[in-house]
Amino acid sequence: MQDPLDQELERIDNMPKLGLLWVEYSAYALGVNIAPRKRSSKYCRVTRFVVLIVNLSIIYSLIAFIMENYMISFETYVEAVLLTFQLSVGVVKMFHFQSKVDSCSKLVFSTETGQVLKSLGLFELDLPKKRELLRAVSLILLDNWLIIDRQVMFFFKIVCMPVLYYTMRPYFQYIYDCYIVKDTCEMTLTYPAIVPYLQLGKFELPSYVIRFFLLQSGPLWCFFAVFGFNSLFVVLTRYESGLIKVLRFLVQNSTSDVLVPRDLRVKYLQCCVRLFARISNHHNQIENLFKYIILVQCSVSSILICMLLYKISTVLEVGWVWMGMIMVYFVTIALEISLYNVSAQKVETQSELLFYDWYNCSWYNESKEFKFMIKMMLLFSRRTLVLSVGGFTSLSHKFLVQVFRLSANFFLLLRNMNNK
Repeated sequence: MQDPLDQELERIDNMPKLGLLWVEYSAYALGVNIAPRKRSSKYCRVTRFVVLIVNLSIIYSLIAFIMENYMISFETYVEAVLLTFQLSVGVVKMFHFQSKVDSCSKLVFSTETGQVLKSLGLFELDLPKKRELLRAVSLILLDNWLIIDRQVMFFFKIVCMPVLYYTMRPYFQYIYDCYIVKDTCEMTLTYPAIVPYLQLGKFELPSYVIRFFLLQSGPLWCFFAVFGFNSLFVVLTRYESGLIKVLRFLVQNSTSDVLVPRDLRVKYLQCCVRLFARISNHHNQIENLFKYIILVQCSVSSILICMLLYKISTVLEVGWVWMGMIMVYFVTIALEISLYNVSAQKVETQSELLFYDWYNCSWYNESKEFKFMIKMMLLFSRRTLVLSVGGFTSLSHKFLVQVFRLSANFFLLLRNMNNK
């Protein structure tokens, strides 16, 4: 007979998970298949090649514009610098996750199917209230998936805002120039860039239309890289915090006379220890996957926030419309770096609370074997589960404040240099 918990995990696996689905599609659009059990990887290599060529072409066009206007003023090419950084990080992320696509797909599979909790042996014990215990564990997991979906889809909406702005800006500019101001009726490019082309008499190769839509695709590639891989971190870490929450619930009830009879408590605690070991292994896999790419992301985000602050300070005199547009981009970048730290802080907090749960259960009235396992778990869980930034520091609320403070200092330095 199948374990009741395994049956419940299969039921949860078959439930729709909108947030994770969009994460998988975003990664797949860049040629990285993180869910091979659902879709084929047949055309991923071709997709990555096309994405690389298009992104490098756009980056080259942006750098050409920067070099052309380098001696004018920083305000002229700051937007091009922002987009260059964003597209470059997207390319780096694409190659990073493709190089670790096997471990990435295993983590996604383990998260979605609940492999960490399967074959735990907990519900094979003759517990008097298995149904109540199963219902409580299932409720924690379902609530956790609802939180994941809510958070991921909120980030989805935020990231869509600058993408829509850059995509629709040429069309609104055309309507404004042609029908309101009635000055010129020419379609402008999506953002400042100089796309190289070859003039053959009256013809241009590539044509203006191709160059226009080449730049139009830039925001979409940024969207897939920003939303897809950042939201993947949210899904994995939030799920891990949910697993720790399940373990905390089990440990809290390990000495309950209602749920666990005294003669079964040692075996029950062995299942809890087994779950702790699996969660630790799961955490190490997440750490190895994101350890260095987070360092790149945090470094670039600091620079982007600094430049956005500078851009905001320069458009204050232009008008509130431009101010609103830049603020949308600023909120997106700030939320991007905040998601890493908030999600990692959630794991760290649950890990800290787990240490106290091991100690606060009524272990002092139990057998020697039970006490020995509690002592061992107190030693192991004293080391909090944290996610590092390239091995230099750990993601947390404190580190998030430091990133914003560093960006503000760079902004002040940049403004002072430009004033001189």
